[in-house]
Amino acid sequence: GDLWDTGKVTSSRTTQVVYEGAPLRSRQICFWKVRSWDEKDRPSPWSDPASFEMGLLKKSDWKAAWITPGPSSGNPKLLGKTGKNAGQGPRRSMLARKEFLLEKEPLRARAYVTGLGLYELRLNGKKVGDDLFTPGWTLYSKRVPYQVYDVTAFLKKGPNAAGVLLGNGWWSSGLGWRKKAFFAAPGENLRLLLQLEITFTDGTIKRVLSGPDWSFHPSPIVENTLYNGETYDARLELPGWDRPGFQEEGWTKAKVVDPPPAVSLTSFAGPPIRTTRILRARRITSPAPGKWIFDFGVNHAGRCVLSAQAPRGTKITIRHAEILKPDGTLYTANLRSARAADVYICKGKGLERWEPRFTYHGFRYAEITGLPEEPTRATLVSKVIHSAPPPAGTFRCSNPLLNRILQNVRRGQGSNMYSVPTDCPQRDERLGWMGDAQVFSPTACWNMDMALFFSKWTRDIRDSQSPEGATTDVSPVIVVQGPAKPAWGDAVAVVPWTVYRFYGDRRVLEENYGAVKAWVEYMRKHSKGDLYERKGYGDWVAVVRSPTEPVGSAYYFRSTSILARMARILGKKKDAKQYAALAGRIAAAYQKKHYRPDRVCYDTGTQTMNLLPLAFGITPEGLRPAVAAAVAADVRARGNHLSTGFLGTDLLLPMLTEYGFHDLAYKVIATREYPSLGYMISKGATTIWELWNSDKAGPGMNSRNH
Repeated sequence: GDLWDTGKVTSSRTTQVVYEGAPLRSRQICFWKVRSWDEKDRPSPWSDPASFEMGLLKKSDWKAAWITPGPSSGNPKLLGKTGKNAGQGPRRSMLARKEFLLEKEPLRARAYVTGLGLYELRLNGKKVGDDLFTPGWTLYSKRVPYQVYDVTAFLKKGPNAAGVLLGNGWWSSGLGWRKKAFFAAPGENLRLLLQLEITFTDGTIKRVLSGPDWSFHPSPIVENTLYNGETYDARLELPGWDRPGFQEEGWTKAKVVDPPPAVSLTSFAGPPIRTTRILRARRITSPAPGKWIFDFGVNHAGRCVLSAQAPRGTKITIRHAEILKPDGTLYTANLRSARAADVYICKGKGLERWEPRFTYHGFRYAEITGLPEEPTRATLVSKVIHSAPPPAGTFRCSNPLLNRILQNVRRGQGSNMYSVPTDCPQRDERLGWMGDAQVFSPTACWNMDMALFFSKWTRDIRDSQSPEGATTDVSPVIVVQGPAKPAWGDAVAVVPWTVYRFYGDRRVLEENYGAVKAWVEYMRKHSKGDLYERKGYGDWVAVVRSPTEPVGSAYYFRSTSILARMARILGKKKDAKQYAALAGRIAAAYQKKHYRPDRVCYDTGTQTMNLLPLAFGITPEGLRPAVAAAVAADVRARGNHLSTGFLGTDLLLPMLTEYGFHDLAYKVIATREYPSLGYMISKGATTIWELWNSDKAGPGMNSRNH
């Protein structure tokens, strides 16, 4: 190859081979092929050529300008009595367009595009790409992602038109329990950056750039937020707005704005969000006149597609919920302030089909009202939508309950992958909680190829980290501010380490090493006597509560141990020695303070208090079988049931099996009695609940898809 020819390399590494050839340029298309040798030194045939294409690597490559329809006054209804959030509130969805002439047939065309909050690119009347919720979710004050599309097939010689639909998304919907946390600054309106590059057969290039010659107009989407849903008035449609020859009456010229300050513009690094499945109603009921409930059979994240015929001005409302009340109507109390309702106002022209663009919901049931006649199963279908990495491991056995548990786990995993790993897809939260993600990360990797997804999210973690080294409870950081609680902040170490263990990618260690070291040093600075005793969330929503302070020291040890191993792998010998020694001191201090030799247990002796030091390697070698036996004894004393919460549950079965309690581990997972995953299934769960007793708990914090 003219860029890189490795020659014959004696190595067992067949993946994660770092490119070491000539420097690559923006827009460069590179072709590659490989061959291998067998044990008798016989070469294989060359593989078929494959290719990849470079994006825009330098700031100077961007010739387009950021454009906006003008400043936003926000939504006055959402400002609150104090006026504290003046100028804030969800922005009105906008259309942007520009026509351009191609005097020759295009040979190749690429669109480099992003928007704040979300965008949908259209060329000559057609949507570009099958990905949704672009450009994705990041810490927008540090990093704005962009997408690259091959749009050659969308363009033609002669007149062409580019159209972009803009919505709020994570940037300006208003996040959190009061929906008043915004990435967008007060007054900042939706914005667009588009660079269309067309190459012709003679080698010439034409660029179509976002700039002051673009035009804006309010879209038919009159309201759109992630939590509340979307309202679409089809009477406001502008047919042909994204095609050439459209008359721009009432449109206003774009205003050029400065690029977001101190922001890195980078190609989106994770798997795209896509529709992965279409669900049809298993059952339709009518608990009251004019009200129909569609049961899609499983809890999931996505949105409904409506097909209906009604007179002009008819208002059709679709509300969403995870469960029903005893009277068959929607139970929405656990959504808290999330309205979770989509509204379509008919234009009155035959059969109308509509799908929201800038919202999603977590639900099993959808209620539809406003229809002039009884619906059919074709009236409403649901699209399952989430970040879509390839599937990985599969499992099936003779026990139907275990198969159902795995199905529920996978369904819940997908529901909580929207550019970042979220806690839940339905209520007024949906944040990138770090503790939830780090305990689930190994399971996630068994189910799907999570290398890209987690590598992208670790970048969000680094972007959210403070100069002092403190990580945050949620990443990208918003709503929940301040230094992370123990076990939540440690995702900065646990997730990259998990990715390395599953995929062998040294780069994830290299990229995150500095962040892990900074977090460990932050804990060291705030530790006392080699212990990081901090109050926090602890073993969240456990059956039996455990003390929270020991969790900080246990995870201080875990992150420090991971850092020492990372240093050793990366050849940082001095750091490896230093942090291995620190981990040893932490373990000794932990053992001295928290171990109870008279009872052969740690602290209060709960399953989680024993599991943390046992699983992390704090417990001295000679004591480990006895501590494992104490865990097993507690499980048996509870009728072969667990008593753990967020932090202990993922450790229980591995520790029981590692120390020989295989039959007991099976009894724990295979029961339908409370508390267990089987109990959830016995109560109709199709995903994993937030609480072991969600069927009996109150609505305040009670996700059925967690």
